[in-house]
Amino acid sequence: MVVKQKNLRVFHIKVESEKEFIEYFNKNSVILKEFFLLLEGDISKNIEVLLHDAQICYKDINNCSLRLGSVKKEVLPEEEKKENEDIKQETLFTQKEKEDKKAVAIFDRPIRSGEEISEDVPVVVFGRVNSGAKLFCTKNLSIYGEVDGLVQCDGEFIVIFGISNRGHVIFNGEIIDRDMIKSDVLQKIVIKNNKIIIKEVL
Repeated sequence: MVVKQKNLRVFHIKVESEKEFIEYFNKNSVILKEFFLLLEGDISKNIEVLLHDAQICYKDINNCSLRLGSVKKEVLPEEEKKENEDIKQETLFTQKEKEDKKAVAIFDRPIRSGEEISEDVPVVVFGRVNSGAKLFCTKNLSIYGEVDGLVQCDGEFIVIFGISNRGHVIFNGEIIDRDMIKSDVLQKIVIKNNKIIIKEVL
């Protein structure tokens, strides 16, 4: 017997209505296929058939005693910054990161198709994330190019330059609707009070 512990990328979804879940799944099926789904709530036969046909790995946890923690980071309350403050400074490295370059993963190139990168330090990409590429980051992430692949960030913020029709971005467990993101404009995404906030970086 061989026993190995694995790290899984997981979505915990509370199903409140069959229609709402099916609409959500159909809209995000490409990205959800990359994750193991923990489903809670009303898991109908139609939902089971949908997931089975899509070859999705999932588990009905209604009768499980799992203790689930949220992947969202708690945002400490802070006063709104002055309107004339240069928002670009929020996308740069902290002073500690400047002093210790090993604390930051810098990619001065595009992330190639088929490439999978997983980092536990802040990441900066001076290029695009190509279709078929996957980038996972547990800290802050800045991408100075279009996202055409899969990106997941669990840090305090993510900076991106747009999401193509084939690109997918997950920020702190939330799938970012590409319709919320402008093209060819540098934007910063944060979460405050469990709400996604997107600002242009001027």
